[in-house]
Amino acid sequence: MKRLKIRPIGPFRGDWRRRTGPRAAAITALCWIARLVIRPQPPDGQPLPFKPDLSIVIIKPIALGDVLRATVFVNALRRGLPNARITFAVGDYARAAIDNNPDIDEILPMQSLGTPRRYDAATYVSFVRRLRERSFDVAFVLDRSPAMALLPFFARIPYRVGLDSQLRGFAHTTRVSIGSNANEIEMYRRVAAAANINPAGADCVFRPTQNDNEIASRLIEEFELEAASRHVIIAPGGGINPGAVDVTKRWPADRFASVADDLIRTTGSRVSLVGTASDATSIAATRTTMVEDSINLEGRTSLGQLAALITRSDLVIANDSSVAQLAICVGTPCITIFTSTESWIYGSDAPHAVSVFTGNPENGPGAPPSVDRVLSSAHQLLSSETSRGRPTHPDIF
Repeated sequence: MKRLKIRPIGPFRGDWRRRTGPRAAAITALCWIARLVIRPQPPDGQPLPFKPDLSIVIIKPIALGDVLRATVFVNALRRGLPNARITFAVGDYARAAIDNNPDIDEILPMQSLGTPRRYDAATYVSFVRRLRERSFDVAFVLDRSPAMALLPFFARIPYRVGLDSQLRGFAHTTRVSIGSNANEIEMYRRVAAAANINPAGADCVFRPTQNDNEIASRLIEEFELEAASRHVIIAPGGGINPGAVDVTKRWPADRFASVADDLIRTTGSRVSLVGTASDATSIAATRTTMVEDSINLEGRTSLGQLAALITRSDLVIANDSSVAQLAICVGTPCITIFTSTESWIYGSDAPHAVSVFTGNPENGPGAPPSVDRVLSSAHQLLSSETSRGRPTHPDIF
């Protein structure tokens, strides 16, 4: 007998977090009905219990960029509750985003749980049991999915704080209402504030390991990058995660090539193209179209090694992808190019981050941005003080 599948296996196109159609409407209707029956409140009327050594679990299974953005919440939590034990529950694919995070005490693997079309009822029930066995005081759910919201409810965690999008957070004891155009980083700050934790000064965080820094140093030596006046990293891929494929997020390769050629000619920069095997087509198309020489680092680095290399570079130019978010996390000037996704939702307000896009919240994303707009931002960032004096051996962020 086949095990019941919560979602059939196989990736689909588009953003699973904001899908519309009959299925999404049916889920919303069911959540409205469930809200009439399940109306929990915090046990003592406060979002968190009064104890200094709280045992906390944060649930955010996917995806790499999303989990990296969620580290702003973890940073706020650690600042506000320094004596708490913080466990982060995350899927296997996105684990690399927090593997060496200094604000997290423990990582709780979720395997494929939470990844669209990749898990079944048995996997779900098994994880509920694991949560229940740990007897956490508080659960923070940084996910819009009602299936993820119900995990700590079924696990009988008494304090449950999380997102309430289209009433799908009905199982939380403290619900943070969010709209469809809510900025993700600001959304996580609002969750912190709802728990009486001040999010001011909290940042997205990623820390490379010592081994990551050593491998980055070897790459810098191999390609003689220290001799260049500037080192620019370009990531022309992205848009592929387990359970979802959306390559419309990719800016055209010929435009990346034009930007790279210009920066090489006008600033003396060395340009490295980075990405995984899924980005090979975009990287090859960019390099083929370029007139000037570039460095191909496709598949040469892990996420942590790439982060270490980014910390010793002057600028990152990328699509709306994990590479852009990684640069934001480690403090390197970054240009994120938005095509089919919304900058007002996925962009950052960090001073070293620039979002280049067209469109607006009322009408949605517009046409892909022009080369001139990206180049204007690139030259401005490269000439500013923020692009100079990169740390020689960055160990702490």
